[in-house]
Amino acid sequence: MSVVGKVAIIALAIVGMTALTGCESQCQQQFASLKNGMTRAQVEELLGKPSSKFEPSEEPGATLLSQERWQYGDNLSTLVTGAMYPTGAPDRVWVVYFDDQGLVSSMHPPVWERDE
Repeated sequence: MSVVGKVAIIALAIVGMTALTGCESQCQQQFASLKNGMTRAQVEELLGKPSSKFEPSEEPGATLLSQERWQYGDNLSTLVTGAMYPTGAPDRVWVVYFDDQGLVSSMHPPVWERDE
C-alpha cells in the first residue's frame, strides 16, 4: 500500500473516531430527555441519526426481532456484534426501542453509564 493510501486510512479512522466521540457527548447530554411515547422524528431531533438501526423481522428462518431498535455510539466492535447477533443490543451503546406504531417503548444507556 502506498504512503498516500496509508495516510488516507488513518485520516478516515480519525474522522470516524471523532464522529463517535461527538455522538457520545451528545448522547450523554440528551439521552436523559427521552420519554416513552416519543416518535422516531422526535428521537432523531433530540439525538441525531442513529449509528445503526435494526428492523423487526418476521421472515421464516430469520432471527426474530420483535421491536425496531436504534443504537447510538456504535464502534466497529458493536456494529459487528449487532450484525452477528441482531436480537440483543451491545452493552456499550445507547439503545432506543420502538413499538409497532413507531413510538419509543423503552431505552437504556450503556452499561458504563448505568454503573456511575
